[in-house]
Amino acid sequence: MLKRSKKLFVLILTCIMAVSSVLIPKEVNGAVKQYGIIVADKNGKYSFYDLNGKTKAAGIEVTQGGSIMVPLEQLTSLMPVLSFSYDSKLKKATVTNTTNGKKVTFTKDSNYCNYYANSKSKPVKKSMPYKAYISTDSSVMMIHMSALKWVMSATTGVKSFKTEEMQTAGYDTYTYSGLIAYNPYGAVSAIPKSTGVTNISNTVKVTIPEGYSVAQVFDLLVKKGVCPNKDGLYDALNKYDYSKYSLVSEIAPNENRCFRLEGYLFPDTYEFYRLSKPEDAIGKFLRNTESKITAEDREKAETLGYSMDEILTIASLIEKEAGNSQQKAMISSVIHNRLNDNMKLQLDASIFYVERYIKPYISGDINRYNAYYNTYKCSALPAGPICNPGITSIQAALNPADSDYLFFGSDENSKYYFTSTLEEIQAILGK
Repeated sequence: MLKRSKKLFVLILTCIMAVSSVLIPKEVNGAVKQYGIIVADKNGKYSFYDLNGKTKAAGIEVTQGGSIMVPLEQLTSLMPVLSFSYDSKLKKATVTNTTNGKKVTFTKDSNYCNYYANSKSKPVKKSMPYKAYISTDSSVMMIHMSALKWVMSATTGVKSFKTEEMQTAGYDTYTYSGLIAYNPYGAVSAIPKSTGVTNISNTVKVTIPEGYSVAQVFDLLVKKGVCPNKDGLYDALNKYDYSKYSLVSEIAPNENRCFRLEGYLFPDTYEFYRLSKPEDAIGKFLRNTESKITAEDREKAETLGYSMDEILTIASLIEKEAGNSQQKAMISSVIHNRLNDNMKLQLDASIFYVERYIKPYISGDINRYNAYYNTYKCSALPAGPICNPGITSIQAALNPADSDYLFFGSDENSKYYFTSTLEEIQAILGK
């Protein structure tokens, strides 16, 4: 009897929870995307605003169903031709266009708004994609982003743009998932270029992390608004003549190399013009790389018997294999020792590079570079760098530790071990 009572209690509790989940409204999605807003003035000049509020501040919210909701009073304050009032007793907000007399009212928890064509007209009920509500976070009325179209001079005065459109116009899609445009004076047609929008700087700072591949760098440049698309960057990478840069001119011709400038886009913080020409953006990287590689570095590479391109290739392997800078000189010694002994490098990072940063970005036979970058297959160094290494990895490639080690590995705690024989490393790591 006791067991049956417990089961009955659990069943009742489960039903209560299920009903509660239906009856209790959940307006806002936990993982809120950020959206930018641009507002046109009477001359058609747009200004950018960020209404992505922090906790307890009025800002854009996204419902669990994906509806983008905007804080009504804060949004109308950005458009001087619109007036806002709120009746706290009726939970009703009124927005009026002072130039054309159009008016719309929004009532809490209603999926409809009342539209008035002028001060003398009767209300017309208009359906909204999502109900108006009072934000539990900021206590302000929230409406669907499109609902203000009824008070604009034209109902096409509100338009949203997705990531792809934003990127072609130079907007920051690294931060913002979308852009909402409002023009109370006319229609919104094509997305305006970011370079002509007030409150958006014509330059943008971009930090390239150490170890980023060409594919990752290009993706970041487009998301930050530096270049409009990745196709243009790849075209510039493959077709533009960068031979005026000495490091590039010294790269030996190799038909088995995928991205010629992999390893030469030095990781650093850069400031670019928005919507830069792809060749100009790449040129900025190359100028910086040239400044980082000194005459002493070139001499050291020659002393070691390697070209600077080969040193950058070794550095890229070190960059991706090392957990931190402390292991870099030791990993460098293993690579140099294996090369000196004509051993395959057998580094997992080279496999990951082919799978993640070559195959998804090429057409035709996507496996054609396996034999030239996978260090379990190629006899010595891969056909070129597998990432863009930082200065500590470059210095480690030029200054390997003095050791006889030929093997290394790490345990589950990311502790590195170095040995001279395969049996030793297998015994340590239990393989």
